[in-house]
Amino acid sequence: MTATLDLDRLRSDTPGCASRIHFNNAGAALMPRPVLDAMTEHLELEAEIGGYEAADARQDRVHDFYAATAELLGCSAHNVAFAPSATDAYARALSSIPFASGDVILTTQDDYISNQIAFLSLRKRFGVEVVHAPNRPEGGVDVHAMAKSMEERRPRLVAVTHVPTNSGLVQPVAEIGRHCRRLDLPYLVDACQSVGQYRVDAGEIGCDFLSATCRKFLRGPRGSGFLFVSDRALGAGYEPLFIDMRGAHWVEFERYAPVETAARFEDWEFSYANVLGAAAAARYARGGRARRSPASCARAGSIHL
Repeated sequence: MTATLDLDRLRSDTPGCASRIHFNNAGAALMPRPVLDAMTEHLELEAEIGGYEAADARQDRVHDFYAATAELLGCSAHNVAFAPSATDAYARALSSIPFASGDVILTTQDDYISNQIAFLSLRKRFGVEVVHAPNRPEGGVDVHAMAKSMEERRPRLVAVTHVPTNSGLVQPVAEIGRHCRRLDLPYLVDACQSVGQYRVDAGEIGCDFLSATCRKFLRGPRGSGFLFVSDRALGAGYEPLFIDMRGAHWVEFERYAPVETAARFEDWEFSYANVLGAAAAARYARGGRARRSPASCARAGSIHL
């Protein structure tokens, strides 16, 4: 059943609609009033009692960011990490892969430019090989050819952008994910342009990592994004290259232990006003829709470092 949008309410909830016609939602959408209110209220509280104290006082709302985002993705809150941008989230996931000279990154010909630059940087520093699967004549990646490359090259990482910038293409990320799971290959999906615009279920996609921003179709603040990390990846011990005291416990002088949740991909310091704004955006985007089961994010399978 197709939902009917109350356009009058949506416009009245959006202060920017009173003074302009805004088409740049693919860049940064106009924030609705609940997002703006959540952020300004928290900034006022920080000014009144201090930043650390304000975060402590609003722990229930902070925790709701993880719960609300998990509902969007059909997973559990422990699979979600806050990030200041989708690019930052993507880089943290990428940094968790222990690349060595000769390893292969298998991607498409339509991935986001920042991702491609990151792959080239890894090639320069570690000697990895970047392989681009061919496209079909009508456009979009040839999944059959990509699966053949998976079988022949056994890539260290498969990386795909769900909705590449500018073209309108939607890649078959779930179909690609089924091949990754069959061959036990780590799978990273850039969902920056799809979360909030499409239904995105991380379990159905079968990815180990999924990065996204909140400023686009979720209508959250700039400086907010998130990273989904599957139970497979957490259980296999994947962690960011530069992990700090939020993501790990210093258990002995020369030993640390990463936390068990996706919080291992977070830093100690970030904007809690943005966290609360992102939580409000996720709740606003979902409206009154029913929750989906988190079971799909804990499906059987294993991946190996």
